[in-house]
Amino acid sequence: MNDVELRHQANKEFAISARSLIIETLNDPNFSLLISTKSSRTDVVTQIDQSVEALITNAISKQFPNDAIIGEEFGLSGGNGSYEWVIDPIDGTTNFIYGFPAFAISIAVRTTQENEVVSGVVYDVPRDRLYEATKGGGSFANGNAIKVTDQDEIADSLIATGFSYSNEIRIRQGKIIQSILTKVRDIRRAGAASLDLCMVAAGEIDGYFEEGLKPWDYMAGALIVREAGGKVDGAWTEEPTAQMIVASNGSIQKALVNLITPV
Repeated sequence: MNDVELRHQANKEFAISARSLIIETLNDPNFSLLISTKSSRTDVVTQIDQSVEALITNAISKQFPNDAIIGEEFGLSGGNGSYEWVIDPIDGTTNFIYGFPAFAISIAVRTTQENEVVSGVVYDVPRDRLYEATKGGGSFANGNAIKVTDQDEIADSLIATGFSYSNEIRIRQGKIIQSILTKVRDIRRAGAASLDLCMVAAGEIDGYFEEGLKPWDYMAGALIVREAGGKVDGAWTEEPTAQMIVASNGSIQKALVNLITPV
């Protein structure tokens, strides 16, 4: 195996181990969920988020001690080698807390010099579905190749989105939804950006957009979309930013960007 293949195989193994930890913890009759908030009352974290990230971080440090690591819960750590791991231990923590079946483990590996994502794994925990992609290697779900839809009419497109933790941004997002709702087939809001992206890749929705994401929210999923034949950008920039991410099958990308121009 080359360096990327080695890390991608490890990426899948780390995600599988993390899911096992989540399931085992939830099945423990003595387990009690502890919930705290971060940036706002809607931005929550549990001890399982922290335990999962610690599990993945420790495994990376042991197997690839020179690699850097950035995680949602513990920030930047590790070495100064050629690769960096970007981790969201539980994307969709609110869903997880409520038992709503849409949360995932998301792990990406990118090169530190070119800043290019070369491995992406998103493990849909409730559906036991492991999405994966490597740069130039295609996208898969549980080992089966996936691809985006061929929908080319925005009016017939099923579009997903998400909402910020900031009330100020939520108000703006609500106005955008109001303006586009009658111009697409329908809107979906699952509450986990990584899974929204994987649903684009798997052809379960046609497009997705969201404002205010962090790299750990979208980095693995964006690679999976691109390797499934789709397009991901920042609407007005080539790459996603904290301001916006837009993903689609590619055919409706321009039309979707035009629809979500701030109102």
